[in-house]
Amino acid sequence: MKQNTFYKYTKIIFSFVMIASLWSCERDDICAAATPTTPHLIINFYNINDRTEAKTVRRMSVHEENSSKYIVFDKTLDKLVLPLRIDALDNTNTTRFVIERDIDYATDEDPNTISNIDILEINYTPELIYVSRACGYKSIFNNVDANREADGSNWIIDVEVINTTINNEDAAHINIYH
Repeated sequence: MKQNTFYKYTKIIFSFVMIASLWSCERDDICAAATPTTPHLIINFYNINDRTEAKTVRRMSVHEENSSKYIVFDKTLDKLVLPLRIDALDNTNTTRFVIERDIDYATDEDPNTISNIDILEINYTPELIYVSRACGYKSIFNNVDANREADGSNWIIDVEVINTTINNEDAAHINIYH
């Protein structure tokens, strides 16, 4: 009798310990959705005549140079969120974006309307930051510099880098005036 009672209580205690330990376990191989990851480049567009006034770009399309995959296609926006590539660490990397405005004019019959393409070149130095075992690494981008390629008919008049380090997506990194 005593032995049956002992085993009965042992099973109950063991079951309780197992349930409590499973319930209190937290998986460490899942990266929480709120964990900051590699940030994107944030670009705001402003009026060249009033540099504090946001100004939309009509029917804009954006893709990386030498790629036919559009990041933005036929959108009227006053802000862009663009990914930066990492070709090599500890070196300056360059990503060139083809930004076209008024894309509907490229196919119309009116000779007075044309689309306009500008190329924006972003130079930066990537840095890997360890986040956690579950999340791995994220990149931040230092020494950010931006230029537009002059082509004689630029719609982008001025480019201003306002944050030379891209480590979050809380604020714009570059202002474009047109």
